[in-house]
Amino acid sequence: NFEIKLESETRGVMDIDLLSAGTYDAVTLALRFSILKHIYGERNGYVCLDDCLVDLDPERKLQSLNIIKDFAKDNQVIFTTCDPQTADLLGGNIIKI
Repeated sequence: NFEIKLESETRGVMDIDLLSAGTYDAVTLALRFSILKHIYGERNGYVCLDDCLVDLDPERKLQSLNIIKDFAKDNQVIFTTCDPQTADLLGGNIIKI
């Protein structure tokens, strides 16, 4: 059984499907990075992300960008977005198509 449930201090245990789109995206992004860090261990790895921050509010977007930047210190991140502001905030080697 691979059901994902969250535990909140204020709301108790809740099913991930009950979250808003933005909260769901933030939680699953954090989960993906946790899994990748576990899989890669001390080795370098990579991740491809396709506009995964589109439904996040500004505060969660900045928090998520910091998680991505932290992962990118030791790993390769390929991030696609249609939002120039997100690309600028993420930095790195920006390729415009």
